[in-house]
Amino acid sequence: MINKIYMVLVIIYSFIMAQNPNEINKKKLKDISPRWPIIINNALDDSTSFNSVLKKDSTQLISEGYRVQILATRYFEYADSIAISISNKITDSVYVEFETPNYKVRVGDFVNRSSAEFLQQELLDMGYKSAWILRSRITAQRAE
Repeated sequence: MINKIYMVLVIIYSFIMAQNPNEINKKKLKDISPRWPIIINNALDDSTSFNSVLKKDSTQLISEGYRVQILATRYFEYADSIAISISNKITDSVYVEFETPNYKVRVGDFVNRSSAEFLQQELLDMGYKSAWILRSRITAQRAE
């Protein structure tokens, strides 16, 4: 008997507290628009047309290879400044990659380890004492 009274009270309470969909004022609802990052595309400038950019081959070949890591830090600004500094000193590609929780500065796209070892020794001589070689996905050079 108590269970039946309890069920009746729950049903009555749910009808009393239920919201009528016609009562919702859609003008008062605020949907916060997302703040998307600004994308700057340097492929297009005043002298190039969009069609000429579409004709270019932008395919990147990704393969397994080696890179030399010179820094791991939690601070993007520091990693970025080291990457800019090292890119002014060497001709190889420099990457700032984020792997939780650190930003890592890595150099080169090497297919064989001996080339990576040569760069590692060069970086050690330049004062980057923590330079070490790691296997990584690299952007392979296209044979043309």
